[in-house]
Amino acid sequence: MGMKLNYPLTQYVYRPMSRPLAAALVGRVTPTQLTWVSAALITAGGVSFGFDRYLLGVALTLVGQVVDCADGDLARMTKQTSRSGAFLDSVLDRWTDAALILGLAFSDPDRFGVAAALALVAGFLVSYNRARGQSLGADCPEGIATRDARLLILMVAALSGQVLVGLWLVAGLGFITAVQRMVWTIRALDRSEPVHSED
Repeated sequence: MGMKLNYPLTQYVYRPMSRPLAAALVGRVTPTQLTWVSAALITAGGVSFGFDRYLLGVALTLVGQVVDCADGDLARMTKQTSRSGAFLDSVLDRWTDAALILGLAFSDPDRFGVAAALALVAGFLVSYNRARGQSLGADCPEGIATRDARLLILMVAALSGQVLVGLWLVAGLGFITAVQRMVWTIRALDRSEPVHSED
């Protein structure tokens, strides 16, 4: 349910391309190699943003996102899923998120600097809320500004020339989502706490 509602790009754009790509790569590369390729492509997208090559940046980001989905597809197809692979994928997602936002900031630091800084903080808070909740047994992927939504906003903003608006949207919606996930996780953890009665 959450995937279809909160991750429309992943569900309807990336996955239809990543699954055939993964199938074609079985026996040729490992899921971890794809994870690194994805990170390199998206980071290159961020560098392109920094030099005002917005169209190229969006294209590299889209391709990188398809490859990012393909690493998981390949891992499942070849039964190579692992906790270390999941960890690497999540950590590199944070690096690439930062690369895109910093790239946009670098393209015009005076105009975009403050909004980019807040967007960066908001994105990390959203991700940290989920990661910390997962470590305690409460996974909350929900929220209005999932990674899918944040990347979509950044790409549309870059293509439309509304970078400042996009960064402020990512910042504002990100902080709202961080609070949403914090409240949800606290409630979920409270419900799971055992009730001790005194005899």
